[in-house]
Amino acid sequence: MRSRIIFLIASYTLFLSCTEKENEILNKPLSEQNLGFEIYDSLIVDYLGNLILMDISPDGENYLMIDQNTDTIFVANKQGDIKHKYYRSGEDPESIQGNRTGLGKFLDNESILIPGSQGIVNYELSGKIKKVFKPDFQGLASFVVPFNQVHWVSGQKVYVYLPGRNSDLSQQGLAFQKESNRLEVLDLKTEKFEPAIPFPKESKYSSETQEFGSLDFYPIFNVSQDSLYILYRNEPKLFTYHLSNLVEPAKVKEIPYSEFIERKISEEPASGGFNLRDFFLGVNLSIFPTEDGKFLIRYLTGLTEEEANEVINAGGDDFNEIFVEAEKLNDGGYTLFDGSLISPNIETPEILGTLSKYISKDEIWFSLNFEEAENDYSVIYKTRLVSQ
Repeated sequence: MRSRIIFLIASYTLFLSCTEKENEILNKPLSEQNLGFEIYDSLIVDYLGNLILMDISPDGENYLMIDQNTDTIFVANKQGDIKHKYYRSGEDPESIQGNRTGLGKFLDNESILIPGSQGIVNYELSGKIKKVFKPDFQGLASFVVPFNQVHWVSGQKVYVYLPGRNSDLSQQGLAFQKESNRLEVLDLKTEKFEPAIPFPKESKYSSETQEFGSLDFYPIFNVSQDSLYILYRNEPKLFTYHLSNLVEPAKVKEIPYSEFIERKISEEPASGGFNLRDFFLGVNLSIFPTEDGKFLIRYLTGLTEEEANEVINAGGDDFNEIFVEAEKLNDGGYTLFDGSLISPNIETPEILGTLSKYISKDEIWFSLNFEEAENDYSVIYKTRLVSQ
């Protein structure tokens, strides 16, 4: 009996010690907290290729993936068994509308939505087409990142980056900055698209005197509960909108990156295209709202003029080599933002590639960093955010 009491006292003391340590960490300003992604589980799929995770079904039973090399779509169960495999790019009647512009997502447990440059397609899990949602304008995109998150579903609405409505204004310029909208909202009941999110007055892109390139204001956004959060590629500001008002932001927060290289006021963007230098400015890459009101953001600081010229010259005519050289100098990573402070860059194991699905701080899914592993199978990693 005495030994049991001693054991209970020791356990209670250890619990208090751990709790005090956790409270001490939490009471630190975010800017002083050292955080890391801890791998604690994985899903292995018996497939040799570059599979990345697109989404997980609401019931957690199915995983939607795509092969980066072939654009083949996979649906696997939580044991990693492949249930469906199909290809939906090209001219086939069952294909995605136009070019695929982003990652697919589950609409519900039984179907998925895949965005294209000419509309959104609703597929059954098996790949059979259910519905095509086409806007009443010709889609037009000068910059497409097919492995980005470009649409989010909330209730009966789909919030999507689908440019082209203002094609008469070209895709950049002062008139475009004044009159265009960044996103479209698809009502699944009426099947109608409506424009949303004009450049807010708090954004530099609302300027009526300074012209920016379309690459500069490519939108990075997310929808959670009753809010939409949007960043622009080369602006260190977070704009928060209520879904009931997508005209004026409810909040605007400056992100205090230690370094974030923006386009110089004196620089003129390329007309209707991009300069290589544009790719090496500061970049917001993704945003995930957390359950406690913070934001998990991925970013790159960008390169100075000297550094950009160095990597461009080193790469010569080899476009891929230029980006390999840039990666050696371009700082950044994942950070946590609380609306005023950001954490130091979050320590990320090298085996982790892109953050593909955020469910909570205790369930964050990453695709594999293919440069760090050569497997005869595909794997995605389940991680949690921890204090170190």
